Amino acid sequence: MNALTKRLLVCTVLVAWLVASAKAQEKGPTAAEAWFQRGFFLQTHDRDLPGAVAAYEKAAAESSVGETLKNDATARLAGLREDLAVTSFARLMPSDILGYVELVDPGEHIERLLKMLGLVHAPGAPAVKSNEPPMALDGGLMLSPDFTVSPALVAELKKLRGAAVGVTSINDQGMPSGVAVLHPGDCDLVRGLIETAVQVLPQGDPIEGFATYRVPDHGWVMLIARLVVASDSREQLSATLARLRNPQAESLAGRAEFQRAQAELKNPLVFAYVDGQQAVKRFGSQLKGREAAMIRGLLDLEHFESAAVALSTTDNAIQLRAEMNLMPGHKNMLYALVRTAPITRRSLSQVPKGAVGVVVVGLNPPTTAAPAPADPNNPPQVTAMDIGREFFHNIEELAVFALPPASDSAGGLPEAAAVIAVKDPEKSAALWNQLLTLASLFGARTAKPPEDVTVEGQAGRSYQFDGVPPIVVVRSPDRGLVIGTQGAVAASLRASASGESIAKDEAFAGLLARVTPDTSKAVLIDVGRALQMAAAMSRGRDAEQLMQASQLVRELKVSLVTDEAPNRLLVRAEVSGLPKFASLFPLLRQNAAPRRLSIAKPAAK
Repeated sequence: MNALTKRLLVCTVLVAWLVASAKAQEKGPTAAEAWFQRGFFLQTHDRDLPGAVAAYEKAAAESSVGETLKNDATARLAGLREDLAVTSFARLMPSDILGYVELVDPGEHIERLLKMLGLVHAPGAPAVKSNEPPMALDGGLMLSPDFTVSPALVAELKKLRGAAVGVTSINDQGMPSGVAVLHPGDCDLVRGLIETAVQVLPQGDPIEGFATYRVPDHGWVMLIARLVVASDSREQLSATLARLRNPQAESLAGRAEFQRAQAELKNPLVFAYVDGQQAVKRFGSQLKGREAAMIRGLLDLEHFESAAVALSTTDNAIQLRAEMNLMPGHKNMLYALVRTAPITRRSLSQVPKGAVGVVVVGLNPPTTAAPAPADPNNPPQVTAMDIGREFFHNIEELAVFALPPASDSAGGLPEAAAVIAVKDPEKSAALWNQLLTLASLFGARTAKPPEDVTVEGQAGRSYQFDGVPPIVVVRSPDRGLVIGTQGAVAASLRASASGESIAKDEAFAGLLARVTPDTSKAVLIDVGRALQMAAAMSRGRDAEQLMQASQLVRELKVSLVTDEAPNRLLVRAEVSGLPKFASLFPLLRQNAAPRRLSIAKPAAK
């Protein structure tokens, strides 16, 4: 074979190989591989679990699928089907639960909290460097003002789905019975630690093919495709597995009272629930004698439906919610004593902008009927009985507020007042003036006798007591009464006339949004302003530190409200506008104890 022939042969082989490679590239992955890749993308990137299940099913059903790929697709299918079944941990719990606690998506809430504090930044984003020097800690450690939590750690925490515990009973020794479920999610570290640790436990008979392990003196653990289930009895493990596989099975999630308790929640971090009737059945027999009769009479335990507590986060706030639910027709006297009418916000229209905080209480249902015109020749007469009528009939709503002290205030005392929205302002003015007059005569020492005053064009009475600013009582134009220091009363009357009330205060916009038509009581506080007020009342270094702290927490707001429906007491608390760690760092370092190095002196010769 000559040289030319050899070259032609080599070229022919090379061309054939190139053509075959091109055809292979045009052909791409097999159908099974393509469906598997699509399922993987939908599962890990889009979090489209139903779409991922459909793709893996098609991959496993393809004739071209290899054994390894089919096994992988089948394993992923089993895990995804469990994930889809666990739409709620309560679906896995028996219906006769005494108490229930769940922790859901902790990584999501931890990330929100860290972002509020400025302790985490987006992956790849440049970190903002501070010029502050680090702070020395014990053991030679240093805390930098640029300290942040690694995004990789946050990403790993977000893989955890959560856990839940349902208690069905508690024996006389205080040992609970029930079910616990852990869902490691995609956190392979947690899953791997559990799968490794259970190998040291005695192994029991499998339940429907799933391995079980005996925990001496405690119960059993079962590992299924994605979940870890623990209980004090194997029967509970079997029942939990049955509920997992049958969405229509009877469970805690299907109970109407449980659904009502969860209805207004949006992805809480922690949710706890107590079944009132189960609790009464379990512990009611322990109540004996006269004390038991008193408790049953006050609380009407037979109509106690449930109690629930939830802790959650938003992008800017931490929220706590607690509720007590009673059955229709209850006779809970304790709740009847606590419950008052919803607030109408009529008193809030007279709380001025710039207030440090406000406490508002609804007392009696409002009325639109105007009182009869007062007869100037026959002023209203008051008796001791009118004190009870004032609180249990006449007062509709009460709002107490505070303002920062005026620049010329003696001792830096804050301005404060109570706005009372009433049905009959003439009768209220007569009663409160009479009560303050009696206090000046028989109770508190007065610097001078009461006198008539005019505040913002409104006639009133001023009462001077030793050690406190003058107390002024003035009727407001909107069927109300304002009682307090003269500066606060004047600010309230101006707010009522101009409309520049707390409703137009941007600092309180978010807090007032928490007040619903069912809200009966509320406490709203601007923490930054409160610290400024405290600084004005202090002296020296304390005043300086309080003022510095007020600047750091100028966005911090706190609210506590109660919604009091006929059969439900709901308490809601919220903290928003948390300060950033970097802004707090100078104050932390300033208040830290100084670190000194101890140098041993050489021994004398």
